[in-house]
Amino acid sequence: MNGSKFFVYNILLLILLLNNFASKAQPASIDSLLVKTFKTDAVLPVLINAAIKFSPQVQINSSTVRYASENVQIAKKAIFNAVSLLSNYNYGNNISALNYQSLTSGGYNFTTAQTAFYNVGFGLQLPLGQIISRKNYISAGKALVSAAMAEKEKSALIIKEEVIRLYQDFKLNHKLMEISAKSKQAFQVNNTMAEKDFLNGEITVDQVSKVLENYTLSIITFETYVNKFQTSYMMLEAFTGTNLSKLIMSVK
Repeated sequence: MNGSKFFVYNILLLILLLNNFASKAQPASIDSLLVKTFKTDAVLPVLINAAIKFSPQVQINSSTVRYASENVQIAKKAIFNAVSLLSNYNYGNNISALNYQSLTSGGYNFTTAQTAFYNVGFGLQLPLGQIISRKNYISAGKALVSAAMAEKEKSALIIKEEVIRLYQDFKLNHKLMEISAKSKQAFQVNNTMAEKDFLNGEITVDQVSKVLENYTLSIITFETYVNKFQTSYMMLEAFTGTNLSKLIMSVK
């Protein structure tokens, strides 16, 4: 009698668990915002973008890209520092000897004439070495920009992978917490019935102790997954810099 009674408890526990899992498949049980969120994963891209913007490493990479880009602009303008403007201005007199035949004496006379002149000149001087070096500076600067942009994209990819991992942990821990809650509830009912039957002398001490042990383990399992769920929730918030509750409430 006692063995059959204990067998009934196990069957009852199985029925309770199956009913609880079956109820989860019904549309009425997925009305909560969190379940909707996990069903569509619509918040995942939002979390990824938020984490990338929030990341200090990406901010450092962005500053490096700007710094490298500014160096390219400096290299392009550096040629003007090597340009020299040459100018000159001269003023002087020209003295020339002139000869002419005198009409009175019939001979030749010499005289001098003084004329003024102005000389103005402009020119540019550009060292050939500066022209060659400028091209190399610009090429090196562009290479640094490309490297900085690649490093930024690498950081963004690492962040994306980490957000996906944290989100999947968050999702899994929520599911396991739900399952453990239903399991704890079923073991609680089983334990209550076992206590009554023990008081009525229908089951042995060993049997009621086994039921209590299973119930205690279900409580420990439930509390463990509650802790894991809370931890994953806080880690996801901290990594993305978002208010996860508000984000989940925004899900349509």
